[in-house]
Amino acid sequence: MLDGSSLTMGVAGFAAAVAALALIERLAKVGFSRIPKLDCDPAPLRTAAEVAYDYARERHLPLASVAERRGASGGAVDWFENHMLHAVPVSATVLKTGSVKVLGARTRARMCAVPSGIANSVDGDPVYGDPMVTAKDFRTYLRWMRTVW
Repeated sequence: MLDGSSLTMGVAGFAAAVAALALIERLAKVGFSRIPKLDCDPAPLRTAAEVAYDYARERHLPLASVAERRGASGGAVDWFENHMLHAVPVSATVLKTGSVKVLGARTRARMCAVPSGIANSVDGDPVYGDPMVTAKDFRTYLRWMRTVW
C-alpha cells in the first residue's frame, strides 16, 4: 500500500521530471538544437547566407534583426553574405584560369557585388567568381552567431 509520504514523493518526482523536460525543450528552442547542414561542401556563399539568415530568424537571434535593419536596400540575406565574406574563409574560382583559390583578408575586403555574384573587380571586370564556404567554417559561423547578444 501507498502511504501519504510515498504518494507525495511520487507526485514531487513526477513534477520535477516534467519541469526538467520543459527546461530541455526550452533550451533546445533557444539554440542548443542541431545546427543546420549545407547541401554540399563547399557551398555557395549565397546559399550559406540564406541558411544562416533562416537559422537566425528561427532562433530569434539578435543578428537577424541587425541584418534586417542594416540590409535595407539589399535585404538581410545580402547583409549575411557580406558579413560572412568578412568573417569566414572564402574560396573562389579564378575566372581566367578556372582554379579555386582561398581568398586572403585583403582580397575579401576589396570584393564588391556584381551581377554574377561576389567578385573582386579590376577595371570593372570580375577576377573571382563562385565564392564558396566550407561546411566546417559555416558551422563555426553559426556557433558564433549564437553567442552574439
